[in-house]
Amino acid sequence: MRTKVRDKAPHWRKEGAVRERYLRLCEQMHMPSDLHELTFEHSSDGLSMSFRKNAYLAERKQSMFGKNIIITDNIDWTTGDIVEASLDRWQVEDRFRLSKGDDLVGASPIRHWTDSKIRCHLFTCVVAMTYLRRIELRLASAGIKRTAADVIKDMQKLHQALNIRKGTRKPERRIETPSKTQAEVLSAFGHYVDAGGVLQQIRP
Repeated sequence: MRTKVRDKAPHWRKEGAVRERYLRLCEQMHMPSDLHELTFEHSSDGLSMSFRKNAYLAERKQSMFGKNIIITDNIDWTTGDIVEASLDRWQVEDRFRLSKGDDLVGASPIRHWTDSKIRCHLFTCVVAMTYLRRIELRLASAGIKRTAADVIKDMQKLHQALNIRKGTRKPERRIETPSKTQAEVLSAFGHYVDAGGVLQQIRP
């Protein structure tokens, strides 16, 4: 981040935008945002950034590693089952975190007043999260370990265009050559882009 600010990269020239990216990155990495202190300076050359690690907070967080206490009323479960169920809890927390964002699901704010529309809105959010999870499972079965959010962000960069050849009136859709990661995702869902820029289905 500091390098991008120093090089005056596009979208890295405003302090507020850089701080917002830092907070978003910390959230994605499940890391407290106060572990690093960001400092910005404005001069005639533009914006500069420096950071300092908060050693005290980092040491406190590190001292908590491996010292979680699991409380349960499932007294007939084995220790291994209890630990495994606790570790699987991240999926629920990840979906809850996803529902609070506005990029893919956006369960809030609810811009409805009647009960029926609120139920419809929440049902749509649950369906969206279900489809995102199915995308991740489909990719995992193909050996691709990526989050649905990361894949969708990557696939949004796969551009297409409508071409009209001379002497014809019907436009033809052409897709640009996908990157390696984009081609892997297309292949996982049974498709590929041929040399002519046409999306084709992989035949068994």
